[in-house]
Amino acid sequence: MSKVMQALDQSERLNQSLHRSTHSAHPLSLPAAQSSSSWLNVLAVILPPILVGGGMTYQTYHDYLAAWRTDNIAETILVEKPFEFNVVSAPDFGRLATTYKVQTEPSETLLESVVSAPQPVNSEPVFENQDNSDDELLDGLDLSQLSPELAQRFQSALTEKVESKPVATNASNLAQNAEQWYGKLPPLNFQTHVFSSKPSKRWVKVNGVEYSQGDWLNDDIELVAIEQQSCLIRFQGELVEVPALYDWQG
Repeated sequence: MSKVMQALDQSERLNQSLHRSTHSAHPLSLPAAQSSSSWLNVLAVILPPILVGGGMTYQTYHDYLAAWRTDNIAETILVEKPFEFNVVSAPDFGRLATTYKVQTEPSETLLESVVSAPQPVNSEPVFENQDNSDDELLDGLDLSQLSPELAQRFQSALTEKVESKPVATNASNLAQNAEQWYGKLPPLNFQTHVFSSKPSKRWVKVNGVEYSQGDWLNDDIELVAIEQQSCLIRFQGELVEVPALYDWQG
């Protein structure tokens, strides 16, 4: 029994000694706890005003920026304007005339004739049957005063009759095949057409210039033949038949 009492007494003493050591250590940690609590109190007091001030500063800057944009950026204004139009009828030009016409009416057969396009001033004179008139004038001419050789030459020249060559069958008719020559053959205005039984007396006036058979109208166009109703030209190696007094616009 005494041992039990001694054990209880020792246990009591041990508890008391532990209680004293704990009680003596507690006052040492108290200042640290008080310091931590004071910092929290300071933050609790200072932090809200800082947050409020920052929010107000941001809001003030945002309002200032919006006001600056309003004053300095031009405002886009859309103006709606109705579209106005008038409906008018198309002009009536009547029936359009054909630019290029084919000469279909046959003319009288003449040994020598001159056909001229109408001219407002100084129009070309028209001669018909000039060879017959020349023959009548020379009927009474005395050739006895000339030498036999010269008289024979003169008589041969008077009686010379040269038949015109027919137009080449492989020639392209310009009036009938105008589409083939659009943009290729340059403008040619045949203003005057003179045909004679003598090729040396045949000539035409083209673009204001007189040409005879064999002449070149330009570097690419040769006047091959002058027939009674047409002219035959060679353009870039191809034969083209052009009606008399034909105005080719190109």
